[in-house]
Amino acid sequence: MEFFLIGTNVESAESANQFGNYMQRLTKSLHNGSVKSEIIYLPKYSRVEWSMSLRPKKGAQSEAKIMDDIALAVAEYVVDVREPGIIRRILTKNYELNENEKQAVEAICRKFLTMEEGQAEARKARLMLIEAAFRQMLEGQQSTFDLDGFITFRLHNYGLKLREMVDYAVEEFLLDKQYEDFIELLQYFVHFQEPLTPFIHVMHKRGSEFIILNDRLKQIEASSGDVVMRMADQELQMEDVIVSTLISLSPERILLHTRDPEALAIKTIRRIFGERVQLCLRCPQCKDFHQSTRQRDLVT
Repeated sequence: MEFFLIGTNVESAESANQFGNYMQRLTKSLHNGSVKSEIIYLPKYSRVEWSMSLRPKKGAQSEAKIMDDIALAVAEYVVDVREPGIIRRILTKNYELNENEKQAVEAICRKFLTMEEGQAEARKARLMLIEAAFRQMLEGQQSTFDLDGFITFRLHNYGLKLREMVDYAVEEFLLDKQYEDFIELLQYFVHFQEPLTPFIHVMHKRGSEFIILNDRLKQIEASSGDVVMRMADQELQMEDVIVSTLISLSPERILLHTRDPEALAIKTIRRIFGERVQLCLRCPQCKDFHQSTRQRDLVT
């Protein structure tokens, strides 16, 4: 293939340069003068075109190797630059979300795509799907390609991968929203609830494990009650049991003893009960409680 051209629609000269940089980086990696390339920006048509001509020389890279390099450059451009737009189109097509909700889901998608654990392998898998689709298209011996059409009609497997991620992100968003709505409902309930108990201690063991003590440091059994159950059609977790117990007790003040103030359960309690909660990170009761907890753990 002595001549090869890829064109794509762009929104600005900056977008055109971005595409050009990916393709020119490819050209610079080739040696022995076997390839000549050119970038043309057509602002009137909001389009940029990258063309390449082969000049075979002795010892130059094979045409197959060059096509592999082009496939990789295209794949990297799609993943790095076009992926957010593809995700937005999937969201718009498949879900009825307002703009703020779309942005929230997109933020979750970005979190998935940039997580350190497994991120490199996940990106590599997406690149391979795009490369495979591009090579398949090359089998038709075409010399001119429209990248937008390629993305829309040829990237079926890649699109499925992104749709799975978007579906998962939407599910997480809806769960987060349900959680936030539930927290707001509990805050409202607590705000208008008359205090029934002057003061209690809440001792945080670990995770979502707590012990509730009265003002004489006598344990109060946690009970699922029916307050939270009436307000949430969901199975209670240990954290919910504590919240339900606290709402049932309706304390005027809560001294929350913890060594992990950033734990989700601690944040949840503080959000729901607001100014009624005082955080304690170290006091004699904390010391005695954690020492006895460690001793019991060693015995068991």
